Amino acid sequence: MKLRLATPGPTEVPQRLLLAGAREIIHHRSTEMEQLIHEISGALPPLFGTSSPVYTIASSGTGAMEAAVAGCFSAGDEVLVVSNGYFGERFQAICTSYGLVVHVVESDWGTSADPERVAAAYREHPEIKGAFVVYSETSTGALNDVEAIGRIFRDTDVVVVVDAISGLLVHPLEMDAWGLDVVLAASHKGFMLPPGLAFVALSDKAWTAVERSTGPNYYWSFKRLRQFYPMSSSSPAVSLLLALHESLKMLDEEGMEAFRRRHAVLGKAAERGLLKLGFSTFVQAPNRRSHVITSALAPEGIDTGQLLKTLSTSYGVTMTGGQAHLKGKLIRVGHVGAADALDLSGIFGALEMALLDLGHTFTPGSGVGEIIRTFHEEGR
Repeated sequence: MKLRLATPGPTEVPQRLLLAGAREIIHHRSTEMEQLIHEISGALPPLFGTSSPVYTIASSGTGAMEAAVAGCFSAGDEVLVVSNGYFGERFQAICTSYGLVVHVVESDWGTSADPERVAAAYREHPEIKGAFVVYSETSTGALNDVEAIGRIFRDTDVVVVVDAISGLLVHPLEMDAWGLDVVLAASHKGFMLPPGLAFVALSDKAWTAVERSTGPNYYWSFKRLRQFYPMSSSSPAVSLLLALHESLKMLDEEGMEAFRRRHAVLGKAAERGLLKLGFSTFVQAPNRRSHVITSALAPEGIDTGQLLKTLSTSYGVTMTGGQAHLKGKLIRVGHVGAADALDLSGIFGALEMALLDLGHTFTPGSGVGEIIRTFHEEGR
């Protein structure tokens, strides 16, 4: 049985990238590695919309989140955390573990954060030194307006930290133009790679915060990253860097406009297909939807835990469900990275078969038909 991923990360890794990462290891202080890192370091900043360096860490995305807290703040600092899902809550937990005083701007799961509420919280807590926000909240499929949030703090000393781990590449992000100070990303989303690399870009304002910070750090030290840049401050994930080099070529070949267009159509097609099968859209307008995943509430009588188990054991498809209070109620169809119309059609074919196994009544082929119809209409 062939295994397929339909998750928000890890994603399917194209064979071209697997082969690039499978080549012989090169030494991380060799001339060849210097050339590799030089090319990677030149290609990353435009993807972040910045003229600043982008630092690469051998880490998960969560490591980048912790690095931002450990590197820019000190125990006792007051910060705002914008939380409208599981990963907003993770920012809150990391900040708390480092002794920061956290003020939370919370909204319901499935909604986009309201920038006006963020501005109001800043007026209430004018001493804050940082504001944390998730761009694409993959626990729900909601997209936050980080451009508007960045604008609130542009002319202040507040450091705006953005988890763009899944949102980068899939959605536009202009770090410098939007006034964002620390932007975080990771390899296993839009870059189409296995987990293991994290990326961090810092503004001049963020570097001022780094110099001010008294928090303990070593591996997460931005000062060490800057000292060794563009080379790694520790032994790097060589195989992943080889694959990243090839990933950047693939992204350049497709072009960012086409890449984002493909993801927008994937999101539209997935939503149409789910609605046809009796699911209901979880992120409702006027909230903004991410093109990383499509989330939907299951039809009455369908336990998504059982549905996902059937998909995995009978059809080899891994799909994610709801987290926390949404377990058993929500599915999240991931279509980020290298996914295309045929991938999504296959995923929906398996979804339909699993639903039939569970006794759900619908017209077989109707979900897949919506995928085909959408891509045909969009000229893809």
